[in-house]
Amino acid sequence: MTPEAQAPFRRIIVDRMTHLAEKLSDLSPQTEVIAPDVSIGRLSRLDSMQYQQIALASKRRLEDERNRLREAERRIDTSTFGCCLVCGSDIARERLEIQPDAVSCVPCMRKR
Repeated sequence: MTPEAQAPFRRIIVDRMTHLAEKLSDLSPQTEVIAPDVSIGRLSRLDSMQYQQIALASKRRLEDERNRLREAERRIDTSTFGCCLVCGSDIARERLEIQPDAVSCVPCMRKR
């Protein structure tokens, strides 16, 4: 993929990373540790701990996506964005529009 064809994807990546940063900041209060000296009742404490674990899992998922997007941005900088890491062919533009952090083409993904 040519550098000119890669350029629009940088905006998509930056927009997604901005959106992820907002989501991560929204999750921040939900992932805080629940102090044991706070009197909320045993079942309420268990519920709070469960919600905290769900929020932590969501945070990890969002951070993973952010890291993949950063890697995609690095690939744009090195002009390797849009090339399948398995076979070296171009990744379909439609696939990159939906998933800009894709590192392999659809045929190679199906082989896995």
